[in-house]
Amino acid sequence: MSAQKVRKVVIVGGGTAGWVAAASVAKLLGKNLDISLIESDEIGTVGVGEATIPTLITLHQLLKIDEREFMAAVQGTFKLGISFENWRDVGKDYIHSFGFTGKDCWAAGFVHFWLKARAQGNKADFGEYCTELMAAKANKFAVFKPDGLNYAYHMDASLYAKFMRKIAEQHGCKRIEGKIVEVGTNSDNGYISHVQLASGQKIEGDLFIDCSGFRSLLLGETLGTGFEDWSKWLPCDSAIAVQTRSVSEPIPYTRSIARDAGWQWRIPLQSRVGNGFVFCSKYLSDEQRPRNTAKQY
Repeated sequence: MSAQKVRKVVIVGGGTAGWVAAASVAKLLGKNLDISLIESDEIGTVGVGEATIPTLITLHQLLKIDEREFMAAVQGTFKLGISFENWRDVGKDYIHSFGFTGKDCWAAGFVHFWLKARAQGNKADFGEYCTELMAAKANKFAVFKPDGLNYAYHMDASLYAKFMRKIAEQHGCKRIEGKIVEVGTNSDNGYISHVQLASGQKIEGDLFIDCSGFRSLLLGETLGTGFEDWSKWLPCDSAIAVQTRSVSEPIPYTRSIARDAGWQWRIPLQSRVGNGFVFCSKYLSDEQRPRNTAKQY
């Protein structure tokens, strides 16, 4: 069977995932494609993905996104790593930074030089040779080129979706408002052929991208992609997210704090702080559980 040429791309679901996919496809490949994104105002988004890792910078470079414009649009701050608090033991914290420690040379890796120096009486900790770690501990950050710090971002996820939507629509992506009530497949190969909205509108496509979140409308419900249960290793099954007013200067890292039945995050933005608690409902009584649980999954 010959490969089907992709002309029409349909993205199912909006939010951060949907609009990042739309912006990427539209800007990088859009001249040759008809791109549509379907989302419904009736369906909310989780909207708590506010901390990123450095690979997002690579995506932004591909899309030629101006960093200053992006940071202003999403109320963003810079992130040098993650502070893991109480994970080893209560009161024992460490920062996992995004930097490289020391400098290797042709003779050996830096760790060997550090070990030799320790044997000769040098008391400096290994982490003291990581610029990003030391900057995070000092609550400092600076952007300088070409060999600057390795970093990522904290951002308002809802504002980021709007920012990426603007890029997607500037490059030809069309937004279709509506709730999908039916997904059709090709009887010959089982591929998805179209989706139908509650209004009766039928939208056909050559390539469908599933950004429907927990529902997994295309991959799970339609194509029957199996869900592999990892609760044996990852027992946390509930989460709550709360936004609070910022009362101090933002720190350049995410805080991840271990608790008795889960873990807590704190993410500083320019205008507020994102807070969340991920927990295992098995180990919290009804009285102990947060009352406005945002999502169980």
